[in-house]
Amino acid sequence: MKAHTTSAISGATIKHLAGLFTVASILFSSAVFAQHDKTRQYEKFEILGQKTKPQLQREFNKAKFDFLDMYHEINEVAKFDVLCSYHRPIGSKIAKKTCEPRYVKTARAMYIQAMSTGTGIDLSRLPSDQMIKFLTKQTREESYEHVLALVMTNPELNKSFAKLELIHSRLNEDSE
Repeated sequence: MKAHTTSAISGATIKHLAGLFTVASILFSSAVFAQHDKTRQYEKFEILGQKTKPQLQREFNKAKFDFLDMYHEINEVAKFDVLCSYHRPIGSKIAKKTCEPRYVKTARAMYIQAMSTGTGIDLSRLPSDQMIKFLTKQTREESYEHVLALVMTNPELNKSFAKLELIHSRLNEDSE
């Protein structure tokens, strides 16, 4: 019976020694791997992502409409409101959102009314964009000052404008 007890002890001792050996080998191999890892050289890659021009244009349009939404929440001067509407260009089924200030729409309507005859509107006398730009020059400058004042006094609007400006500059870089 003593021999059996001795073999049982030696079996436990062997298991214990095997466990210690496993732990020692793991520690040794990790130390060797760490040493090998320090001497090993790795290639480093830097990945730069660029957006295509259509992607930048979509991002710019989204940022522009986000800016206009914020602007409308803050703006209290009705003539400086920016009115947006959807229209389909001739020959297209895709509607596009276009915006223009209220003072431009008002000037265009007043010009058309002044030039219209009693029988209707003469299409050859409709105002061009250059004519409307000329007629609204002073109001446009007031509008720029008004928007600038709102952007400078409202941090959220300023941040939105900065984002819009950044995207616009990136769009211009691509076209150059």
